[in-house]
Amino acid sequence: MDRRAVFFVGAAAVCAALAPATEHDIRWIPIAMAGAYLVFALLSIVDFWSRRREHED
Repeated sequence: MDRRAVFFVGAAAVCAALAPATEHDIRWIPIAMAGAYLVFALLSIVDFWSRRREHED
């Protein structure tokens, strides 16, 4: 797996873990950041997969 994807998944987990400790009115920020990091991880995995396929052909 791509190292960037592992980082982004870890960052998403940290953001999700910090969400309950955040004040109620700004709790959407760590939740949104966790979602964004998961999207970045998915895009990183797709990029890694597409680069591997390019070299196999």
